[in-house]
Amino acid sequence: MILEPRNRHILVLPPEEQEEQEERAVLLPENYRKPQSPYVVVSVVAAAPDVSQLLMAGDTLVVERSMLKEISLEGSIYHLVLENYILGIIQREV
Repeated sequence: MILEPRNRHILVLPPEEQEEQEERAVLLPENYRKPQSPYVVVSVVAAAPDVSQLLMAGDTLVVERSMLKEISLEGSIYHLVLENYILGIIQREV
């Protein structure tokens, strides 16, 4: 199944969240999570036809972490962000 974004949404691939297993001298609760940045760098998979910005698959965006919508359909997980919540596009120097 392929999800095609609509209504100015962009289908993105977030970075892999890796849990660090390190030895600690202080005991922390099991549900403790290291504070995360409010921003996340994502990669564009597809964009809705009505997105006003020229975005190509593979482009790298900076978005607010809280604006990423996670959708689970038939065992697959998709991440969408609305065009308005793009804070920046990362341009790679050539």
